[in-house]
Amino acid sequence: MGTLEEVAQLIQLAIAPVFLLTAVAATLTVFAGRLARIVDRGRFLEAKESLDAAAVREMLLLERRARLIYYALSLGSGAALLVCVFMTLAFAAKMFDFEAARTAALCFMGALFSFTGAIICLLREVFLAVGSFRLGIRAASQSANV
Repeated sequence: MGTLEEVAQLIQLAIAPVFLLTAVAATLTVFAGRLARIVDRGRFLEAKESLDAAAVREMLLLERRARLIYYALSLGSGAALLVCVFMTLAFAAKMFDFEAARTAALCFMGALFSFTGAIICLLREVFLAVGSFRLGIRAASQSANV
């Protein structure tokens, strides 16, 4: 495997991916919280006796938002898995003395691309949520001015 100094150096190189993994984990928690709120609101609306057109539109919007968060969760989980594979490859290559630099680099790049996709999905979902919120404010202010 190598000397203790080589192992220490390998561990130091693994710290950056650990920070990425921590960021991904924290972001997955945000995604799960947003999804829970969307589901709660959808259940609230479904429990109503009758749905007017505005409630149906809101439910359709909630469905779109939930789908985006689901994609974000999937991409974020994929990013976490790729970071774990990257770190495992880095250690295994050193321990068993095989060349894994290209594969490890591809895993790390894949993790970054996947995490970027997850953030883009979150951003789109937030735009949908804020856009629907603004519409509600505009409608209320228009009816107050009438």
